[in-house]
Amino acid sequence: MPKIVITGGPCAGKTTLMGLLAAAFVGRGREVVLVNECATELLAQGITPDSCGSVLGFQRHVFDLQLEKEDRLAGMSPDAVVLLDRGLMDNAGYLPDDELDMLLSERGTTRADAYARYDAVVHLVTAAIGAEKFFSHETNEHRLEGVEEAVRVDEALRAGWSGHPNLQVVNNEGTFEDKLNRAIAAVLEVVGMA
Repeated sequence: MPKIVITGGPCAGKTTLMGLLAAAFVGRGREVVLVNECATELLAQGITPDSCGSVLGFQRHVFDLQLEKEDRLAGMSPDAVVLLDRGLMDNAGYLPDDELDMLLSERGTTRADAYARYDAVVHLVTAAIGAEKFFSHETNEHRLEGVEEAVRVDEALRAGWSGHPNLQVVNNEGTFEDKLNRAIAAVLEVVGMA
């Protein structure tokens, strides 16, 4: 059961890509499991960094929900393709390294363990880098970041995932459709369906 993380800075196209990938796999006769972004779910429920007392407190909830969702995948068909809207190391975009390592240690895991959970990571670069005129909050009402913060988060996410042996970074070269097509091709290759 290949598990592929779709990550990237705010307004990178993750949601659009997840939908296109699901359709591509279903069209090729593969079962697809979509795992939605945990932070957005928590924010929609009113669980925020403020209500948790800190960003670290909030990221603990995000991490735990991510683990819970991934643990539910056990026993699913080995032929299913799992597409995750973010993974455990996405906490790197919102926590300094020392707090991230503390969180991992608290949960009895390491960066290497977190990387090993996934077959590939596709990082879509935020529109705030190279496609600034398309950066907006319209596609996610819980998106809080402005352009500068989106760039910082994007860079921190790439650094956090940099130890994964199959990290694919998809930039904003060409049109948005070009970007999505490059990302789809990368995922299909990982699954052996290119």
